[in-house]
Amino acid sequence: MSSSTESRQTSREIKDNLQLLMHLPLLSGLPMEPLKLLAYLCRRQVFRPGQTLFHQDEPDPNAYLIISGKARMILEEPEELSLMEVGELDLVGGLSLFCEMKRIYALRAETEVVTLTLSREKFQKTLEQYPDIGPRIFEATARSIIRWETHFVREHLSRCQECRNRMGIPPT
Repeated sequence: MSSSTESRQTSREIKDNLQLLMHLPLLSGLPMEPLKLLAYLCRRQVFRPGQTLFHQDEPDPNAYLIISGKARMILEEPEELSLMEVGELDLVGGLSLFCEMKRIYALRAETEVVTLTLSREKFQKTLEQYPDIGPRIFEATARSIIRWETHFVREHLSRCQECRNRMGIPPT
């Protein structure tokens, strides 16, 4: 394969990466230049069915945007418990871009999974180069966490009286 062919494929892949990143709520509304840099810094990975992307309680500095396929979030300990399925355009592990942390669950490919993977190191370097995007990203992250917590609390509290008691909500 000639180097000019490789360059075109890389350029095409970067353009595809950019299109994917532009639709992420975490990055929506960012200027084009930092988005282009992130698109360049991401790498694509392919995971076979049954392959674990990351394990519970292990540090992993990557965020994974699922381009295609299905994966399952699993609690491995104290006994294996399936939590939920994730798929196309789901971002998994985004908080690991901000700080070192251990995964609270494992992620296992159910089908062949193709991801766009971004490391904390590359993300942090982008924030250093474009410091004005930090507040936008942090606000989008906070809004995402609030949406998730609201959904979780409403869903979980309706089914768990013990949790309601702990929060001081009278029995129904």
